[in-house]
Amino acid sequence: MHARNGRARVQGVLFDLYGTTVDIEVDEDSPRLWRGLAAAVRTDTPVEPSYVRRLFQTCLREEAERGREGFLMEAVFRRLLSSLHARDDVGRVGKLFRELSLKTSRVRPYVEPLFERLHRSGIKLGIVSNAEAVLTRFELDSYPILQTVQTIVLSSEVGMQKPDPRIFRLALEGIGAAPAETVFIGNDWAADVLGAQGAGLMPIYVNDRAPEGVPLTTNVSGAIEVAPTLEAILDALRAFGWQEGG
Repeated sequence: MHARNGRARVQGVLFDLYGTTVDIEVDEDSPRLWRGLAAAVRTDTPVEPSYVRRLFQTCLREEAERGREGFLMEAVFRRLLSSLHARDDVGRVGKLFRELSLKTSRVRPYVEPLFERLHRSGIKLGIVSNAEAVLTRFELDSYPILQTVQTIVLSSEVGMQKPDPRIFRLALEGIGAAPAETVFIGNDWAADVLGAQGAGLMPIYVNDRAPEGVPLTTNVSGAIEVAPTLEAILDALRAFGWQEGG
């Protein structure tokens, strides 16, 4: 089926997570984090917060030397728990680490109304993020609106990162849509825009520095640049062939 402008009618929309859908600020130097973590890990004898922090930093440094960014934290937490002889679960400790280090977290104001309108028009939604799942699952569990998507693809769980076209293809399979009828919305030019284009999707670039109310900007590559507002994103979706109301 095709839209009036000749483009394939939009059937799916995929979203980046951080900086597009959710904004967070963390403080991993917070005394609250290390006190809470030391108190919560299940060990036979109490451990000092300063010791847990030093051990974590050693594990992180050593894993970073032999691993790659975005695929480290599960191994770090596993090593930390092993070194502490803790009877604990990596997933629980990872979520606790995120919760205790989190300063601020919010779903962007346009997300809920945007998701609701896309759902009403029959669009399948997904999230694709270059994220450490052991930490990111805390955000995903914190906001019910994010649980309404059909698929969530996290780089650390699938072993690949944007802009690798394979990670976009996994998400397309999850929503059951073809690349030519799917929009990707993200805030990183290389990972999101160029990555989506490399996989055959239609990209919308959310630029926090773009002033509100300016006309849509279409790059020579075909990507549409928008301000981070609901109406700007809706206008860009319409330009790509989305029809509200199904």
